[in-house]
Order: sequence, then C-alpha cells, then structure tokens
Amino acid sequence: MTNFASINQANNMAAASAIMLQAVSEITATGHQEPTKEPEVYNMTSNLFPCVCVAMYETILSPNFFLESMNEGDDQYMYDTLSWQDWKTELVKVAQDYIDANVIESLKDYGLLNIEACSIWSPKYYNYSQDELVMDITMQQGWQEIMTAKINDWRGRQDVIDYIKKYWRSYSGYVNFMPESLDEVLTEDDEERQLAAYLTLAMLVEGSLKPCDEIMDELYYSISEKFCDYERVNLLAEYMDADEADRLLTLYNDDDDWNDLYWRLVEKIGFRWLHEGPDSLRGKKDSDYEFNAKSDGERLLFWAVEKELTVEDLQDMAA
Repeated sequence: MTNFASINQANNMAAASAIMLQAVSEITATGHQEPTKEPEVYNMTSNLFPCVCVAMYETILSPNFFLESMNEGDDQYMYDTLSWQDWKTELVKVAQDYIDANVIESLKDYGLLNIEACSIWSPKYYNYSQDELVMDITMQQGWQEIMTAKINDWRGRQDVIDYIKKYWRSYSGYVNFMPESLDEVLTEDDEERQLAAYLTLAMLVEGSLKPCDEIMDELYYSISEKFCDYERVNLLAEYMDADEADRLLTLYNDDDDWNDLYWRLVEKIGFRWLHEGPDSLRGKKDSDYEFNAKSDGERLLFWAVEKELTVEDLQDMAA
C-alpha cells in the first residue's frame, strides 16, 4: 500500500533543497562578481591646473575693458552697461567651450574622462591672486598606473625639464608647492596636486598648453560676441521721457537755436543753471558712468534734463 504522507514529505524536502541550492549559487556568483569601477572626480582650480585662464583684474577679460571699448563711439550721452554676474556666468561657459575644444581631447590617452567648468572664484583682494576657474576633473580608475608609464616615457625630455625648472621652483617672494621633478610627481602625497602636475605636463607634451595671454584673447573674442549688443543706455532718457530727451538733444545740437534760447533764458531767469547745477550727469543704470559738462551751454542742457524740462517748457520760460 502506498504511503502518500511519506511521498509528500519527500517531495517537499526535495523542493526545499532545490530552493536552497539556487540561493547558494546566487550568493556564490555574487561573491565572485567583479565590483564596478567608478570614475574618480577631483575638484581643483585653474591656478593649480592652468589649462585655462580667466583672470579678470586689469586684463582683457575685465568687463570694464569691454565696456570702455564699447563706449568709444560718437553717440552722445549713450553708454553700454552689463551685470558683473552675467559676465562671470558667460565667462564660465566660454571657458568650458575652450576646454572642450582644446584640452579634453588631448588628454584622453592620459586617463582623463571629462572636465566640467563649475564657477569662477574671485579673491576679496587682488593683491596676491587672480580669478580662478573652479573645475570638476573626472579621471578613470587606475589613472595612476597610466601616469607612471607616461612619466617614465618623459624622462630626459628637455621641454618637461625646462617647464619644471621655470615654473615649479621657489624664488624670492614666491614659495613653490608643486613637485620639483618627475620623481616627486610620482611620490606626491597630495592627490590633487599630483594630478594637476601630471595633466599640466601631459598638455605640455601634447602641445595643448598655451600661454595665459593667448588663452584670454580667445576667451575675450568669444565672450565679446555675446555681449556686443547687451544693453545700450540713453543717459538723458534715464532722467526724462525718451522722446522729450531726443527733442531736447536735437535742439542742443543746433548751435544757433540753442544759443538763441540760452540768452533769452538769461534775460528772463538769469544763469540759474550755473548756480543750481549740475555740472555733470551720472548714469542711473551704472553709476560708474559720468558725463561732465564742458561748456555753459551743456550745463544748461544738464540742468533742463535733471529738472525734466521739455523744449516747450524752456521756450515758455524764455518767452
């Protein structure tokens, strides 16, 4: 007679054993699976790794330099203005474009995966430092092994020897913190400084390391194209209605009619504009721009503009 209870018990034990065997197999397989190697990301600035230059203090990249060039035109009482923050934001973008076009591709064989321009750091005072581009530099895992092989290939290269001697040596007023030989690059315990030295020399070897002035010229050309029509301000229209300001300026530019109005006003109200001022008009959008009166006739113009007097108002006062 068949013992069904025994058969069911045996089947259940077999099923349980199969499930346990599958679980053990999965655990074993997982235990032998190679871990995924994630890229390594380093944050540094262009002061440490000079692949690009964004120095703005008294350089061609200063927004003031751009504005001065834009305001050299003959348009009367017009000036260009821009936001310093907008300029810095755009400079980060053109710096990224420069890096994409000139830096990343040349370093692909050195373990570099990507460089992302993040922001511009500006010092509180420009006594000892300049603006620097903050970057995230992504390297493949094991880039140190690539570095070791590359550095051994560079031994005896005169351009590498000369660069280290010229830029990575202390002198009066300057203390160098960069490695002072290829051996010191390999043994540098500051990983960011080691990476910066390695990539800088790699760019030198590849011919993609350019002088700062040359880089800034390229960046300025790119950024000035984006700001050439940024914002043009009519100084007179900042003080009064734009149409009335244009009519007043048209009359002022007619020497005979303005001279006639000038002296008729003197007969009626005296030289009020010489006593009340102003002797200059300052931009409201950008107070750095100030237009100084060069004649008594121009002082009359500024006085009328400041008081928002129209051509009709002046004619009525002179009648």
